[in-house]
Amino acid sequence: MKKKLITVLITSIIMIAAAGAFLWKMNDMSSKIEKQEEALLDEERDLQRYQGTKAAETVKEQDVIPLYMSGGNKNVVTIDYQSKSDIYDVNNSTKAEDTLTDIKGRAGKYTPASALWAYNPYGTNDNSLYLYFNTNGKCYCRYTISVKDKNIPDFIRTPVNNLSGGVSKEHEYQLTGLVPGKTNYIIIKLYNGSDELSDSFTYKIDMPESEMGAQTVIQSDDRRGMTKLSNGLYTVFADGKSKKVRTTRIVTRKVQRNGREVTRRVKKNTLKRVKSYAILLYDNSGVLRGEIPLDGYCGRNIQTIYDGIAYACADNKIALVNALGQVTKVYRLNGYKQSGEFAYDGFGNLYIIATPERKESVKNSCIIKLELESGKSSVALDMNTFMPAVYRNAVKKANKNNPDWIDLNSVQVTGTNQLLLSSRALSSIIKANNVNSLMPKVDYIISDKSIWDDYKKLKKRVLDKATSASGDTTPAPAGTQSASPVPGSQEEEHELFASQAGQNAMVYERPSSLAEGQYYLTMLNNNSGTGAINNNKSYYYQYLVDETTRTYMRTETKGFDKTRDEGNVTKTDNVYIYCNAGNNKFIETDMSGRVIKEFSVKQDLYRVYKYDWKGFWFK
Repeated sequence: MKKKLITVLITSIIMIAAAGAFLWKMNDMSSKIEKQEEALLDEERDLQRYQGTKAAETVKEQDVIPLYMSGGNKNVVTIDYQSKSDIYDVNNSTKAEDTLTDIKGRAGKYTPASALWAYNPYGTNDNSLYLYFNTNGKCYCRYTISVKDKNIPDFIRTPVNNLSGGVSKEHEYQLTGLVPGKTNYIIIKLYNGSDELSDSFTYKIDMPESEMGAQTVIQSDDRRGMTKLSNGLYTVFADGKSKKVRTTRIVTRKVQRNGREVTRRVKKNTLKRVKSYAILLYDNSGVLRGEIPLDGYCGRNIQTIYDGIAYACADNKIALVNALGQVTKVYRLNGYKQSGEFAYDGFGNLYIIATPERKESVKNSCIIKLELESGKSSVALDMNTFMPAVYRNAVKKANKNNPDWIDLNSVQVTGTNQLLLSSRALSSIIKANNVNSLMPKVDYIISDKSIWDDYKKLKKRVLDKATSASGDTTPAPAGTQSASPVPGSQEEEHELFASQAGQNAMVYERPSSLAEGQYYLTMLNNNSGTGAINNNKSYYYQYLVDETTRTYMRTETKGFDKTRDEGNVTKTDNVYIYCNAGNNKFIETDMSGRVIKEFSVKQDLYRVYKYDWKGFWFK
């Protein structure tokens, strides 16, 4: 018996020791993986101080494979588009795909050392190259774009393989991030399934200047500090840029012939000022890494839908574009111009802020429903008939038929036929039910009640305010800040907090941690127009809205330098991204509001978002 106990004891000790060794080993491996992942994240932070020696300075020119877009040595496919309208023609995009497919079929096998390259073959990203090749074994690709300029960091990413998504023998990519107007070195590194480097190839190419004349490097002020900048590309929506373009037009002139004055039509070369628009992508160092050209008016947002991205490519068109840059669908809004942002409902429909094309129509007064499958568009909501009393009163006050009384600037889908609408002019957020029906209705309004004193029925729809102090009607969720007066304001004693004024860019979120009927609503409180507090601040606001108790509560407030119109603010990865549209600046701050980095641009800004583009362009 004693021997058995000793045996059991020894066995237990051995098992505990083995388990401890196993846990130590696993912990060590986990620690190494975390360090490797952090190192990769730092590489992709687009800041030179994390990357060490620039790749362009270490390559041996004799090992570099040159790429040419023109001349006798041309080895890069180029496809010309006469206009932006031609780019956003699905037939032209399909022809470009057929051209690449035909070249791949005729030339045999492409290897990493003799790959198929095409410059922006679909016309939708001026800072990109298409790349196709085959490998003998399965592997994945990681690329570096480097230029010989100390102010421009290397751009390092792992691209998504359009043909597999993982390790593969066949590779097809859109490489974005090339620097316009520079000689770009492109280092392609191939890794096997065990993350071991199996091969490396270096190309170089002279990239053309920005097509619209955008700044290659925007002015930035690096405050550094303890907080790291978040990873990703700033996606900039801004006004267009004017430039002079040579054009030829036919004019009539009177000339003398055989003693008589006759009229002749002749060609005349002139310089015409044309405005170009684009969605611009800048890295953490303010370097232009993507330029998505637009056929006119620039929208206010971009969204991933299905396996592509959707954005307004013209004032009356929405485009769907896949990860290779191919235009797969273009939708026309017949009789309307998109004039703001749009929201996707998750079921194949877009809801778009629009303005009727007829003369003297009310700006930003309609919501258009676009069915992505059929391409059909219809009016989901016309604010002039949805809130007729307010419209009639606005007409009376302005003494004209179509005053700018509503100015919708943000829309969010909260359920089937349910929308949240942000009205800048009314400093109100309106919840609309029964959208797409003959009898839509106002469910509730989020604003200060005094704004609706002239409308008794609608005033009853304004939600009550709640606070996190004792006697609350709505409890504060864990981890949120207590609702408090706006810093520096003199709010009346009976007010629990100041509601938004002239707000912009709402975001609706309903995490599973909230109770039934509750959701978060964040926005930029521009603090301008109706209900504005007299100070020089705009704010990030977060509300907790409770549809069951018919209350809302401000759970977070963060102040920024004021922008009266446009702009937006988002909170992600423990930072705020704020677009100060009024001053043509955008900043990234830590959670306390300390600026990590500030950027200034030479165009009028609308909004700025930041996306890492993981799962679309990058892994």
